[in-house]
Amino acid sequence: MASFKSLPISSIFVGDRARPVDEEVAAAIAASMADRGLINPITVRATPAANGGSTPWTLIAGGHRLFAAKLNNWDEIDAIVVSADAAEAQLIEISENLYRNDLTALDRSIFVAKFRELYEEKFGKISQGGDRKSKSNDWTLVFSPGRELSDRVQDRFGFGRSTYFNVTKIGQSLHPALRQALRGTEAEDDQKLLLKLASLPEAKQAGIAAGLKIEPDVRKVLDADRPAAPPIDVQASLLKKLTAAWDEADEQTRYEFLVHAGIDPLDISGTALGDMMDEARREAVAA
Repeated sequence: MASFKSLPISSIFVGDRARPVDEEVAAAIAASMADRGLINPITVRATPAANGGSTPWTLIAGGHRLFAAKLNNWDEIDAIVVSADAAEAQLIEISENLYRNDLTALDRSIFVAKFRELYEEKFGKISQGGDRKSKSNDWTLVFSPGRELSDRVQDRFGFGRSTYFNVTKIGQSLHPALRQALRGTEAEDDQKLLLKLASLPEAKQAGIAAGLKIEPDVRKVLDADRPAAPPIDVQASLLKKLTAAWDEADEQTRYEFLVHAGIDPLDISGTALGDMMDEARREAVAA
């Protein structure tokens, strides 16, 4: 059962949100609302005991719209009031956001992971395993709740199972500190990079999060964390190339090379010359 009300903004409580408000986005929405009004009402639920009764409504969906209304100094805002407990309210919030096209790859992964968490609370744990009729180890194939969740999210986003698997892995495996540190960076919308970061050990991810406080470019942080390459011995490398070229050269080419080097080929026996090149080759290999 839902009803439509105009509520005082001061009476609406905003708790922890699955998607934090982007103030720049909210400012743009505020400009639109000032010009055209509120097109889509926010969604709230009744919580008469919250904060001693001072905020009898709790926001479910519409964080950016509510923030924009505050920027415009509105006293009231249109809202749809639904009957829902805390868990159902989170599902409504996430469901609304799953339909959005402006979610970053990071937000999309977080929402899918949270959706799964709430889904498991309602339908039971989705265990990992394999379908005996297939070679896949995707947990979504094991029990019907997992399959239903997978199908629902894929249908809303319009992507396939492999992308869904990657999104889920990012949402579940990305360290909370790194997740927060990536917000506002280019990496936030780079699914391939997010997947790479999510595959790293937890301690490594925490270290990268700390590094991002100094250097905001995650790729530079990753490069700085790599062990330095051993120095290249240029002369040893050249010696290897020379001996390899000597082995491939015919007699005439070797003759011309010796002349170029200022050596009279007639003064060096073939055996002595061979011994000299063999020695140079052994030194090159040893280096």
